[in-house]
Amino acid sequence: MRKEEIREYFIRVQESEKVSHAYIIEEESGQEAEALAGEFAARLECEKGTGCGTCHSCLAYASGNHPDIIRVRHEKPDSIGVDEIRRQLVDDITIRPYSSPYKVYLVPEAEKLTVQAQNALLKTLEEPPYYGVILLLTANAGKLLSTILSRSVLLKLTEEEQEERLLPEEDRQLFLSLLRQARSLTVTQMADGAKALKERKVPAGAAAALARVYFRDVLVVKSTGKRELLRMPEEYKGYGEWAEAASYAKLHRILEEVDGMERRILSNVNYELAAELLLMAMKA
Repeated sequence: MRKEEIREYFIRVQESEKVSHAYIIEEESGQEAEALAGEFAARLECEKGTGCGTCHSCLAYASGNHPDIIRVRHEKPDSIGVDEIRRQLVDDITIRPYSSPYKVYLVPEAEKLTVQAQNALLKTLEEPPYYGVILLLTANAGKLLSTILSRSVLLKLTEEEQEERLLPEEDRQLFLSLLRQARSLTVTQMADGAKALKERKVPAGAAAALARVYFRDVLVVKSTGKRELLRMPEEYKGYGEWAEAASYAKLHRILEEVDGMERRILSNVNYELAAELLLMAMKA
């Protein structure tokens, strides 16, 4: 998702009062992710609900002194330890907000959380207080436990170029038809679809980009129902069917399998096998 799309997504979930307890923003540099997370935190706490920049809450955030927006820090450059995450987040979140509707926690470099720290955080994610919002900012969401991924909304910040549009239209429609119908395909139909992709030499990168956009749009529909936030609004009907049939955890697993398909093909693993594994993950 592009920066503006994530910004609009955050605005919509706030306006629709469908704010989740945990978000993961993945971006290689981390700079834009932290800026987006900060904007979202400020909007959530803003007295006008807009991130106006002039109310007491916004001024407190701008000064770095907002009591209910906490930035988790760590001493060691290469890791965030269990004691740090317990002291600054797990224990602190049990205390109600000081003056705001939410307590928002920003965790930059979340890929540096140790396994013990992640397990401590997981307990909070399993039973979060109604006012708690945790924003995990990371260069590599793959370093986080699958149980954390399944309890969070994953937003992947990408470059402006829309690689999914690079596919020739006939190849694009072939792959989209497989994505739409994956839940009802037989094993034979999966094999035939994977074979067709290989025979048409559909590039792995462009196919994976198309699948990522498709299922992130499904997540947007499931979270907000807002058509105007979609990258491919023409697929809205199919998104709604997927959103109704699949849990958040299921959709995140599919996105993980999309990355897996791309890695397998680029590593010269059999193209048909990699594509078929992706389709099987969608049906499972």
